Amino acid sequence: MTSGFRPAAAMALVSALLAVVLTWPLAAGLASTGRIDSGDHRHVVWNIGWVARALTSAPGTLFDANIHYPHRSTLAYSEANLVAGTLAIPVWLATHDALAATNAVILLSFVLSALAAFALMRHLTGHLPASALGAFLFSFSPFVFGRLPHMQLLMTFGLPLTLLALHRFAAFPRAGRAVALGISLAITALSCGYYGIFAGLVVGWGLLWLGVATGRWRQTRFWLWAVAALAIAALLTVPFLIPYAGMGEAGFARSLDDARMFSADWRSYLASPTISMRWLLPIIGTWQDVLFPGVLACAFAGLAVVHTLRRSPTPWPRATVAFYISLVALSLWASFGPDAGLYRLFFETLPFFDMIRAPARFGVMVTLGLSVLAAFAIARTVDAIPPARRRGAIGALAVAAIAAATVGPLRLATRPPMHEVYERLAQMPTGAVAEFPYWVTPVDRHRHTEYMLASTWHWQPLVNGYSDHLPAEAYTDGLALATFPAPEAWEVLRRRGARYVVVHWGLFPPGSSPRARVFEDHVGRELRPIVDHQDASLFELMKPIE
Repeated sequence: MTSGFRPAAAMALVSALLAVVLTWPLAAGLASTGRIDSGDHRHVVWNIGWVARALTSAPGTLFDANIHYPHRSTLAYSEANLVAGTLAIPVWLATHDALAATNAVILLSFVLSALAAFALMRHLTGHLPASALGAFLFSFSPFVFGRLPHMQLLMTFGLPLTLLALHRFAAFPRAGRAVALGISLAITALSCGYYGIFAGLVVGWGLLWLGVATGRWRQTRFWLWAVAALAIAALLTVPFLIPYAGMGEAGFARSLDDARMFSADWRSYLASPTISMRWLLPIIGTWQDVLFPGVLACAFAGLAVVHTLRRSPTPWPRATVAFYISLVALSLWASFGPDAGLYRLFFETLPFFDMIRAPARFGVMVTLGLSVLAAFAIARTVDAIPPARRRGAIGALAVAAIAAATVGPLRLATRPPMHEVYERLAQMPTGAVAEFPYWVTPVDRHRHTEYMLASTWHWQPLVNGYSDHLPAEAYTDGLALATFPAPEAWEVLRRRGARYVVVHWGLFPPGSSPRARVFEDHVGRELRPIVDHQDASLFELMKPIE
């Protein structure tokens, strides 16, 4: 095994280059383009911008995000993306642009995932080319490309990082390695709630499996340090979970029926956004999720399983390979949801597991497990090739892996320039803003993310908001605000403490713009115009609304 900094540095450079190429033209339009045609991604850009801004200006206000005014702790109404927001800080400080910061973290997520997976596979195989190829199969998998609008699901680096810490701890349980395991668990949990739960399950299973395999399960010290690692993870994580606890039963708990809607099926494991596999999509018809692990990952993982089952001479511990086979099998089983049985067992017995609304996301563990198994088989295959042909074989595998992962140019939307109403809002005294039309139906409620994205220009508090969890009065207040400028809307604006009103005249259905009514009945009485354009206007409330 080659030691030192050079292999990791080379892996970082290569993965950064591949991230730029395989997500092109994201890097070319870092501050101007993105998946902002998606409500989920507009929410992510706002989320990352808010976290980076709060951490660098007023950390005490971190969870008091500028939506659903006057409610507090509104960042906890959805995944907080604390790690992604922290990673965005350098670009945020350089640009104060939430879109640029978010796009930079997307690119960085590929690099971090590749580095963590490379470190894990290098630890297990001791083979640099196999570790690099296996890391690529995981970090640039169809699962990841299918989730570009969801920042938390791009934070896959925590999973191999936790597994690496687990293996190191199981091999030699001591204080430093217990601390490393606890920190890696906390980082994973704060990166993505789903991945934190997955990592906790994997560590629990791994401690049992590897403890028996190494014989350390008989040692009291092994279990004491394991408990210490879990305590460290809890100590680092719980303070950031306290705002979520305040939501009680109205929080993120899901029912088994909810989980059925987002469970995988066999078609999911054939669905892929890559160019090489798109021909299969019309054949499989509809699918629930994109979970195809990749041809090379499946082929080489199968080879590792065959060698292990046949008890062929292998340079790796069979117990380790068997652990990853079990990890793939259990994750696959859980991904099929309540009706397959394992998810239901977890749901009924494990704390916090009712937060897992989408069992299909266990597919990331399937891909990770198969990629590790593939690294074992690649190492054995490469070493069996005559040295004179070895570099050519490695190069051919690398080219094949890159070709299989290519999704083509990403379809990105261009961010419109900052409207004058938002430019002026950024200069106004702090005050709550209500924007109209006020979207209230399940079909268009996500359009509040358009206002949230625009708020990254000015960061004034918003009466509007879009999140997984909603305040108790959100529905009734929304129905009233949707009638703007009717009297019931003014009553809600008064109660919610609005100071500014932004009206996007062009967003109302044709023939229903309230522009004439607003100017005839309310300007000069309740509203003072600040900026007026045919497409949008900014007003300040002149006096308490009666």
